[in-house]
This record gives sequence, structure tokens and C-alpha cells, in this order.
Amino acid sequence: MLVDEFEYLEPETISEAIDLLSKFGPDAKLIAGGTDLLLDMKMGKVKPKFLISLDKISDLRFIADGGETLRIGAMTTIAEIEKSKLIKDRCPLLSEAAQVMGSVQIRNMATIGGNICNALPSADLPPALVALDATVKVVGKNCEKTMPLEEFFAGVRKTKLEQSEILKEVQVRATQGRTGTSFLKLGKTHVDLAIVNAAARITLAKSGECKEARIAIGGGVAPTLIRARESEEMLEGRMIDENLFAKAAEKACEKLSPRETSFRASPWYKAEATKAIVKRALAKAFERARAGG
Repeated sequence: MLVDEFEYLEPETISEAIDLLSKFGPDAKLIAGGTDLLLDMKMGKVKPKFLISLDKISDLRFIADGGETLRIGAMTTIAEIEKSKLIKDRCPLLSEAAQVMGSVQIRNMATIGGNICNALPSADLPPALVALDATVKVVGKNCEKTMPLEEFFAGVRKTKLEQSEILKEVQVRATQGRTGTSFLKLGKTHVDLAIVNAAARITLAKSGECKEARIAIGGGVAPTLIRARESEEMLEGRMIDENLFAKAAEKACEKLSPRETSFRASPWYKAEATKAIVKRALAKAFERARAGG
């Protein structure tokens, strides 16, 4: 299907891109890798008169060591994240999620910023990022702000970005000490969007009990991903085992609200799959945390 005519703009700085967004308003769309936007344009879901490419803005493409955190520019591709030794060593959870996202061709084009800003509940990177306490840095005209990633999403394909704002970078906590992580995904095939995905992070104290836990669930089980805080609280401060993982997974499922009309799987199937995926992710993260001690 042919798309409507549009003007393609290529700013070379963040400020230039923001100026163009301010000038053209709702008639303009940012394009990063384009793996989702171009499909939407072909299907007639969006009809921008101006496409503002971020590809030539070098300040948006980097992976940097910030000590206790890693900083990742919004235009960094999924393939670059997957292959980064720094991320593999310091944030293996993010590397693990990148490896199972789509096909090789998609990973070469898609960006971390695009995967976040498209705000699909089935996206793979956001659950891993939330489990790593990720924050996002947003820049606009004469302003800059930082917020937790889990607060960035406002619904299906909706974020808290204003019209003239750009996601600049993502910051994640590096994995330290007796910490284990795991990302698991269930899809119809290995390149499909997730029916359910889950990310888990467990940090053990010297005495062996769970010092800190994170559980994030995606895959279209709700309008946005789910941070299972009550399940985390069930684990923290306790000696944990497989029975407790099962109870935490069961508790996490109370937050699910999948669409009745989902064509990937029924609400019942998603709930049952979520219990299994969360339990397995917790068990795997726990084993890795013990091995790291």
C-alpha cells in the first residue's frame, strides 16, 4: 500500500529536531528505526505531512559507563545493545531481552528509543528496563527532565511525551554484588511479538535472604506493562524458595487485565502463561544470584 506524500527532514542536532517539532506540531512525526511507524503509515493509521529523522543526530547514539549506571542513547539500535560487551557484562538482563526481540533485520533497524516511545504493551525491552530501575531523560524547548520509565507510559501506544519533546537517553542500574536477573518470553514464534514476557531481578543479602526484588510483566497483559510490587514485597527480607516463587507469580497475576479480543491468546491463557513465566524467571534469577555470590 502506498503512503501519502510527506516531507522528509534530517536535523543534525537535538535542538534542530525540537524546533521542527514545535514548528510543524501534530503534522510532524519523529522517525528512528521506522520499524513500526512505516507500517502504521502504510496501513493509513497515521498520515504525517513531515517526517523528522533522528538518524543524523550523533548525540542520541551511544552506550556509556556511568559507574553505578549505564547510559544508552535513544537512537542506539537493538543490535548494538545485543552485541555490546559493556551491557553484557554490566546489564545482562538487557542483553538477554535484546537477543529475543524480533528478527536480525528488525534488531539492526529498531532503536531502544523507538521501542519505548511506541508504547506497545507487548514490547520486549521495557519490562527488562523497568526491572533495572531505568529512568528516561526527556528534552524539550528550554527544558530537560528525568522520570522513572514505568511512569513514562500512559496507555496503549501513549506516553507522557509532549509534542515538542524528544526522548534523549535511558539510564539503567548496573548489576552488582549477589544479583541475578532473567528475561523470558512466550510468543507464537521466536520472532513474533510476545504473548507474555517477564523480567526478574533478585539481589541476595550475605545471610542469604532476598534483599531486593523486581518483577516486570509485559506482552499485552494490560494497557501498559505491570510492575508487580506486591509480589516483590512477598520476596524481600525472606529466605526464598520455589514455593514462594509460585505464590509471588500467583499474586502478580491479580494485576492482569488483558483484552478479551486479543488475537494472540485468550485472557485465561495469558494468565496461566504469566504464572509459569514469572515463576521460571524468578527461579532463574535466584540461581544466578546464588552463583554470583
